[in-house]
Amino acid sequence: MPLSAGDKLGPYEILAPVGAGGMGEVYRARDPRLNRDVAIKVSAAQFSERFEREAQAIAALNHPNICQIYDVGSNYLVMEFIEGESPKGPIPVGEALRIARQIADALEAAHEKGITHRDLKPGNIKIKPDGTVKVLDFGLAKVNSASSASGENSPTLTMGMTQAGMILGTAAYMSPEQARGKENVDKRADIWAFGVVLYELLTGKRLFEGEDVGHTLAAVIMQEPDLSSVPVQLLPLLKRCLEKDPRKRLRDIGDAWLLLDVGQAASPGSQEPKRTGHYPILLWAGIGLLLLATLGISFVHFREAPPLAEMTRFQVPAPEKVTLGNSLSLSPDGRRLAFPARGADGQSQIWVRSLDTLAMQPLPGTEGVANGGVFWSPDSRFLGFAISGKLKKVEASGGPAQTVCNLLATGLFRGGSWAPDGTIIFGLVGSPLLRVPETGGVPVPLTNLDAARQEVFHGYPSLLPDGRHFVYERNSAANEKSGLYLGSLDAKPEQQDSKQLTSSRAPRYAPTPDPGFGYILFSREGSLMGLPFDTRRLEPAGEAVPVAEGLLFNGFPSYSASATGVLAFRTSPPGGTGSQMLWFDRQGKQLGQFGPPAPYYNIAFSPDGKLLLADQSQQHLWAAALARGVFSRVNPGDTTDYAGAAISPDGRVAFTYGLGGALGDIYVRSVSGSGVPELLVKSATTKHPNHWSLDGRFLIYDDHTTQRQDLWIVPMMGDHKPIPFLVTPADETSASFSPDTKWIVYSSDESGRREVYVQGFVPDHIPAAGVGKWQISTAGGDKPRWRRDGKELYYIAPDGKMMAVPVRSTATTFEPGVPIPLFETHATGYSPYDVAPDGRFLINTVRDNADASPINVVLNWTTGLKK
Repeated sequence: MPLSAGDKLGPYEILAPVGAGGMGEVYRARDPRLNRDVAIKVSAAQFSERFEREAQAIAALNHPNICQIYDVGSNYLVMEFIEGESPKGPIPVGEALRIARQIADALEAAHEKGITHRDLKPGNIKIKPDGTVKVLDFGLAKVNSASSASGENSPTLTMGMTQAGMILGTAAYMSPEQARGKENVDKRADIWAFGVVLYELLTGKRLFEGEDVGHTLAAVIMQEPDLSSVPVQLLPLLKRCLEKDPRKRLRDIGDAWLLLDVGQAASPGSQEPKRTGHYPILLWAGIGLLLLATLGISFVHFREAPPLAEMTRFQVPAPEKVTLGNSLSLSPDGRRLAFPARGADGQSQIWVRSLDTLAMQPLPGTEGVANGGVFWSPDSRFLGFAISGKLKKVEASGGPAQTVCNLLATGLFRGGSWAPDGTIIFGLVGSPLLRVPETGGVPVPLTNLDAARQEVFHGYPSLLPDGRHFVYERNSAANEKSGLYLGSLDAKPEQQDSKQLTSSRAPRYAPTPDPGFGYILFSREGSLMGLPFDTRRLEPAGEAVPVAEGLLFNGFPSYSASATGVLAFRTSPPGGTGSQMLWFDRQGKQLGQFGPPAPYYNIAFSPDGKLLLADQSQQHLWAAALARGVFSRVNPGDTTDYAGAAISPDGRVAFTYGLGGALGDIYVRSVSGSGVPELLVKSATTKHPNHWSLDGRFLIYDDHTTQRQDLWIVPMMGDHKPIPFLVTPADETSASFSPDTKWIVYSSDESGRREVYVQGFVPDHIPAAGVGKWQISTAGGDKPRWRRDGKELYYIAPDGKMMAVPVRSTATTFEPGVPIPLFETHATGYSPYDVAPDGRFLINTVRDNADASPINVVLNWTTGLKK
């Protein structure tokens, strides 16, 4: 009985019919558990054999070009729902080959598992909007075909599938042995059908036609295929696929591309070509030369990543109303580009762009992706990323994100890489490299931090072609000690190589067609550099050469290369990058600018509002008198003082400092830079000062512990022993004291969404337990600040709006009002604004053009290198 919209089949809700045939009905349905659309094939009772076999066949396959099976019911299959159309010829040769390549990949994957399709035809092939080809319907329906059906539109035929003398397949596309009813039909029948389909894509005509099924079958058996309409370069390939004798036919679909005519093509009677280690080079060279000869233009199809001698360049702009993020990553096959980007709501999300189409889509489930970059699985199917204190993976084509492991605070992620054996390696600030299985688990150290070298973290691992060795960054508080190193998955942390490859940051390995040679890409003084690298000897093979000038680099790798000769990178926009500190009034009117544009990250006023602290690129802390506008370093020298600083009423600054091998400890010194830094808080974790109370008695800081940040308070009198204020499973940060030091405002994700809260603080009672608690924001909020008289709180909403909340308080009571939107900001940084005593806002603002530069893509990029 046909189903209607709204009907239920198991847990699935029917949305609409899709089609019907001898096999039964096909419906579009909704899976409410995973919130996705599916295709449901409902069988009549006599078709259960087909569905059982099809379910077993497809369930054994896991390939991006094969329709996936999700579930099996009593008389139905639940399949991947595929938006798209079946291919129809004639189409250009390049597009036909692109489609054919993916069909062949699907068949090869099935054949390797002993599965033969036996019914390959355009109707069982779909082209998704992003260009991905999907092969459907592995396994055949047991149906009663109508003998009067036309040969060109005949249904799938099968009568006793395992018996000799019976017909199996679709008339116009079946092989001669199928048409004769031979038993033991094997993968060579699929190769025949592949040739028939490719012919149809190229010419727009059917290779075998007849008035009915009988005539069509007779043509398949008796007539030699007429290939006079096929481009000459494709004749060797089609002739080998369409040999009527299966013993002479091409035996492996993976060898099809060796038969493209590039001057020495195999003849139909030549010996079966042998696979060699140069197979990928011959494949891509053949396709590239064929395209040039046929189309007469210097064009390279992006999906096939060709090794032609001529470079091709183009640009990928940001999606409309979306700002590109800090990094990018090409899939290993060079077909897709992934990058974080910020939407109009101010939230970052991973976007994926197919390089041969205009399709560019955000990935649901990646909202809030952390800085530090995304990375691909070796098969180009999954993306790894950090979000909400977790390392996750998600299919690049969409689907639910899966947690791999827990992390430190998400903002500390420093890149990852995915090995062929399923090992994921990644970096975090304050940590050596860690490793974890792709299936999940507890991360374990892969390297050791060297305290003698003042190392802050190990990050940005990039695997070499052997899948066991990798290059990575060792980042030191002493900049001159930072550099790139070689690591091994087979070495213990204490056994890793300590020889520096080059002094730079954020490496990305770029393969070449020669598996023994490649380039290590890195940033140096505004240039993208390539260090030649011998992967057999595991050592540099020459001096680094420039790849591109004017590179955009903000501490994260804005460049990536695939194994197929594709390079992507971003350059700095006109006028440079960074942000600018702008003055705004309460209505959002811009009143002026303070200081020059620069990569600012945090800003904070002194208690009297006469002095400004700002750090640049999370590396150096600067101070400036507002009256003069002249900046000076708080800590001279090369040692890095990391993000996070607070200033006292008497002109002392507390800041995170990597000094003498200590990692992320808090030091204090005069804002003038005189004297030497004095250690205030030392521990094994990274800490960032948030705020110094206006009475000078207390400092509050966040402490990065596993999976979260906690809030601690340091009394600035006595022994300075830290006191826990908020140590919970949630992530708390951005804390500050009220002007009267009786209340502390902070942000937390305890509800599952970051909100702003206030708790009471009793200075004279130790430990400093919170007294009372009020939620200030109502729909998400972060980065809270107090007005100087304590009668109003400010925070930034998820959509970037500056919000104001009136408050009333006494010695024992606190009354927050309703949040009021003031104006839209484009703030950037961890502590991106502060409020002056006169009520003006100084906001670290994204420059109009700072994120405007597109992504540059270069095909066959190594041909442009200086030798």
